Amino acid sequence: MAEARQAVHSIRVSSLHLDSLTTRAKLRGPQIHGVEGGAVIVIPAPKYFVRLVQNKFKHGWNHFQSAIWPAPVWAVLLAISVFVAVVMQSPPEHFFRCGPIANALWWVDEHFVAVFGLGPYLPKIVRVIYIAMWAALLSILIVALIQRYFMRILLNYKKWMYESKPSMMTMAWGGMLRFFFLGQREPLLYAFQSAMPRQPVPPIKQTIEKYLRSIEPLIPADQFELQKKEALRFAANEAPRLQRYLVLKSWFSGNYVSDWWEKYVYLRSRTPILINSNYYGLGFNNYIPTSNQTARAAALIHQYMLFKLDLDSEKLQPTVVKGAVPICMRQYERLFSTCRIPGRDTDVIKHLDGADVIHIAVLYKGSFWRVNTFSDNGNALEAYQIQDQLDFIRASVGRALPAPLSAEANLPALTGIDRSHWAQIRETYFAEGLNRISLDVLENAIMVVHLDDAAPTTWTQTGNLALHGNGNTRWCDKSFNLVVFSNGEAAVHAEHTWADAPVIAHAWEWVLLHEVTLGMYDAGGDCKRPASLTLVPAVPVPGDGKASPNLTPGPGRTSSISTASFEEKNTLTSAGVPLPSRLEWLMWPELEKAVLEAVGTTAQMCKDLDLVVGCYQDAEGGYGKGFMKKHRCGPDAWIQLALQIAYFRDQGALHLTYESAAVRLFNEGRTETIRSVSLESRRAVELVCDPAASKEDKIKAIKDSAQQHQSYSRDAGCGKGVDRHLFALYVAAQGLGVEAQFLKDFLGLQYKLSTSQIPQRQTSVKLDKLPYATDLLSPSGGFGPVADDGYGVSYMMADDARTFFHVSSKRSAGNTDSERFRKEIWKALDDLRALFE
Repeated sequence: MAEARQAVHSIRVSSLHLDSLTTRAKLRGPQIHGVEGGAVIVIPAPKYFVRLVQNKFKHGWNHFQSAIWPAPVWAVLLAISVFVAVVMQSPPEHFFRCGPIANALWWVDEHFVAVFGLGPYLPKIVRVIYIAMWAALLSILIVALIQRYFMRILLNYKKWMYESKPSMMTMAWGGMLRFFFLGQREPLLYAFQSAMPRQPVPPIKQTIEKYLRSIEPLIPADQFELQKKEALRFAANEAPRLQRYLVLKSWFSGNYVSDWWEKYVYLRSRTPILINSNYYGLGFNNYIPTSNQTARAAALIHQYMLFKLDLDSEKLQPTVVKGAVPICMRQYERLFSTCRIPGRDTDVIKHLDGADVIHIAVLYKGSFWRVNTFSDNGNALEAYQIQDQLDFIRASVGRALPAPLSAEANLPALTGIDRSHWAQIRETYFAEGLNRISLDVLENAIMVVHLDDAAPTTWTQTGNLALHGNGNTRWCDKSFNLVVFSNGEAAVHAEHTWADAPVIAHAWEWVLLHEVTLGMYDAGGDCKRPASLTLVPAVPVPGDGKASPNLTPGPGRTSSISTASFEEKNTLTSAGVPLPSRLEWLMWPELEKAVLEAVGTTAQMCKDLDLVVGCYQDAEGGYGKGFMKKHRCGPDAWIQLALQIAYFRDQGALHLTYESAAVRLFNEGRTETIRSVSLESRRAVELVCDPAASKEDKIKAIKDSAQQHQSYSRDAGCGKGVDRHLFALYVAAQGLGVEAQFLKDFLGLQYKLSTSQIPQRQTSVKLDKLPYATDLLSPSGGFGPVADDGYGVSYMMADDARTFFHVSSKRSAGNTDSERFRKEIWKALDDLRALFE
């Protein structure tokens, strides 16, 4: 029996391995892989070689366009042609033909052609032409380099962030940026990357002063004095050496802290990423375009593929702040085909180039499937073609195909446990054979899509399912999962290492808005399909090659899946659509035990999470950012103060509070911490909560708090925060073997209240003509609590009338309750409004 099982295993591995090699060969060129007893060489058809060359050329062409920005290609070619013509018309004694530069170019050329032995065979006139062309191109690239350097100098100017009204200098600065760099033509996605300034290393003295000021309102006076003495001692002794190291690193790396942040905060962390690190994003506010699950999923997948095409071709427009300041777009590179691979000591990020992958992984009722979303020529499949594949999967599972075993159906739970434990299981049971091949298909996929059986009806239900999926349905290692529920509701689940939330939010917003503005559904709720498509009577079922009447399209429906036998599943059907391939797994008893233990662990984590989502809006007696602006108070500062008031009432004290700030004004910038609690905010909280305090004193304290918060927020956005600098100093100290008690004390302080704000609109899609436009916004998303006994709060100020809140905590903490805290937030917002009315 064991021999028979091993024989079946070998057959499956050989078939799946050959399929994998064939796909790779089509996308990457010839493949040579060792197998038992020899080697397999797969050479793709000539048309795939042509496509490979075309992709390489497109990639190089995009690099060339970005390098010569803002000059258009035609202008560069014209300049080169004119220069060549001038050189050709010049007499032999002219500077262009015999000057010092010309002599140097001749010397280089002579040594270059000598290497290939071409000197005697090239006429002099030909050599003059190509030397002139290279000289002209080199001159243009040097000019472009100088232009980038000049733009970098301009982008280092940050005073515009601190001005309520632009000064003359700021207006002149903005005018130069728009006229010379931004107003010429539409840039490619990474056109400004080489001009992005380096993130500066703040002065030690400045960082320590801000740090001490941020902890002063949170600890007793005697403890603060001890901290102050330790900080001053550190500044005078260990800090200068560590600071010099960071400055040196900033000169020779893309960013002095971002790579360390990714490595030590994310990849080195051994705690489960489910709930603790990953986050989620919700779909539309109160609008579901269709209740057909597969149609909704197919439309969203199709739009994601179009977004991917724009990303790969760099046609996606770079984000520009206030029409003049571009921000770093580097994080977008790893949006698709990215997976976090567990390791015993540290994880790694695995990313495949855009053109190397043409499939997604689909999870339905515990079974994983490979679904192609691109044709072999690189075109995205239409939405109805993807829907037909999803319908094929949905109808196959549990009918002609046996339902997966309990352990197999719960494989995603492994990605939600301790990272070292998951790495050990992966090395033991997924390192070779059938499991390795199936896992590669899953981890290399463009993204993971889950057709979820649940039908959530509230934001809170959707948020909980999107964040954890009950612990056994989210492949947490993938860059993101698209989740489509049985009632058509949709959400995303994202891993945090590779990028920050605004990147996922941007892509999700683009996909959602294009889904509705393009009218992708017919009257029956299915994806629109060409009227000329003929009806196919049935769809094949894997296993016996026979057609199943259960898969016959309904009235008015046609299918792009042909009735070819299942053995031909890896070839394109007559309608041009490949059949989905089910991923198979070998489940040893030890592996089954490990999976079921993981299910128990993740289920307990999900049960412990207390997450509520709500909207504070004028329709229910609330208000939005319009009221805050009316009283000349920054909306974010207002919300942060309300959160502190609510936390003070809920916990009886203020604790260290975190708010994330984007630092993408710098090359490879990620985030910085806004330390929201200040001396000013503590006074404002105490006065608002004191019935005996006068209204005037409360209002003054609120405005002082808002002003301080805005100042710190701007500093953080300019790379002048506290946490990333001190974190980098700590990493440098560890690497250099320097003992610094001050840095250990800094890392020992825990954020009990962790908050984040996501911008609502990052695209320019017009919605004015749609009657339901007010519902076409997302309540944003949320995350789990950072501290076991604290709260996590994500909020999004949608418009002048609505603010969405996502509040999370752990039930096991004993001192927290998310619904109770949400009510305190509402009360705090009501109290603030009452003071200004």
